[in-house]
Amino acid sequence: MRVAGVREFQNLAPELIKGDQLVFVTRHGKLSGLLVPLGEPQELPVELRRELLTRLGAGIANHLRARGVSETKVLRGFEAWRKARRR
Repeated sequence: MRVAGVREFQNLAPELIKGDQLVFVTRHGKLSGLLVPLGEPQELPVELRRELLTRLGAGIANHLRARGVSETKVLRGFEAWRKARRR
């Protein structure tokens, strides 16, 4: 297990993601995120993967809704990003 501040996490993200340690990410001393290494994500039980994706989707939807962002706006922004990237 490792504890990393947000800045440390930003600087070391590639190494931390490749690692096998659980990483607690803190911001101003409070838990902000959690990195759980998955050596083989396919080995997670289907029920657990489904639950994780359901909760993640709901969390993202709530986050966007609270900021007044619609699905249409997100799709437009993504499409604009893809077009700009192709140039």
